[in-house]
Amino acid sequence: MFEAIRGHLAASAPHDAVRAAHHAAAAHGEDVSAREEKRATVVFEGTAVERFKQALEAVAGKCFVVRDEAAASEVLRRIAEQRDSQRVAVTDSKLAGRVLKLAALRSEVLENAAVESLFECDLGVTGARWGVAETGTLVIESDAERNRLASLVPAAHVALVEARNVRHTLGEVLQAINERGEGGLSRAITFITGPSRTSDIELTLAIGVHGPAELYVVVIEGEGNG
Repeated sequence: MFEAIRGHLAASAPHDAVRAAHHAAAAHGEDVSAREEKRATVVFEGTAVERFKQALEAVAGKCFVVRDEAAASEVLRRIAEQRDSQRVAVTDSKLAGRVLKLAALRSEVLENAAVESLFECDLGVTGARWGVAETGTLVIESDAERNRLASLVPAAHVALVEARNVRHTLGEVLQAINERGEGGLSRAITFITGPSRTSDIELTLAIGVHGPAELYVVVIEGEGNG
């Protein structure tokens, strides 16, 4: 376990440099709060999908915008091959199932894998009900697909989302969920923004300790079947 922690801390070193610069500026009396506020108010221009891609990549995620499910399957196959993924876990998302079938991976594919098996998977593939452009956030609803742990346990996560479900703000997503009424509310809603990160260990930012160290999102522009 400690070897894994040391490895994650080493991978997070570039982020620690940013943190050190922040504290150095504060020590010299620089108005850090104003600088951070200015950074937070940066406005991404373009369509919701373009803004989503920019915001996701700003938090170390990787985003691919493709024309249809066939193109999405090519991206998924390339990711699996580049990572030499031996075992891939997939949820019961209809979209993820279709794309995975088209990808025809050489890896062993586990559908709705048991929790114990997920720890032996290199890659988790899920759908995503919504995307939030302003923050690059994915929204996964339990009623839309089961076994959401496939997005949390494997070392890398690939999420598939349809472009028509990428909204500009979180408020728009919450409104769409609310419009379905109490009967349409999922028991669990998961929000994912970038790879897993934590500062629990000596307040040093570490990537991938409590979840996937890599997040890939494939946005499909063509119409799907849900």
